[in-house]
Amino acid sequence: MKALSMWQPWASAVALGSKRIETRAWATKYRGPLAIHAAKRRVIGELIHYGCCRYWEGALYSVSHGSDGKQYLDEALPFGAVVAVCELVACRPTGSFTQDELDEVRRPLGRTDELYAWTERQMGDFRLGRYGWILENIRMVDPPVLFRGRQGLFNVPDDLIKEV
Repeated sequence: MKALSMWQPWASAVALGSKRIETRAWATKYRGPLAIHAAKRRVIGELIHYGCCRYWEGALYSVSHGSDGKQYLDEALPFGAVVAVCELVACRPTGSFTQDELDEVRRPLGRTDELYAWTERQMGDFRLGRYGWILENIRMVDPPVLFRGRQGLFNVPDDLIKEV
């Protein structure tokens, strides 16, 4: 199976289905099964962004809140592991996405307030000249499977995540 490494918190957002379009500076002709790998490297700027933006709290609500109602942001994010499998169904230039596709307001299951709302636009870099990889049939790998990632698309053994 092909795999793609992503920094956190983006990888977990895909695993939860909160992020359905992965934006990249490069296009791919590949279509089919794709494993989402959370990179081992902790990128401090990305994690600071995660910790200070309310929409991240909503997008990752189900993994960042314990049964006691408290937030557990950094402990909730796996690193150096396959966290999801999905289908890569299309790759489009970012300029081809409509405002409706990018700005549909989404919320965690059971929440109706704006406090935890997010949009697909907030989950990616949709500047012109980039590409949106459209992901469907996203399934979380729980528990995450430790694996060494690589840049670009790379292969993971099919039996590594066969139960998903």
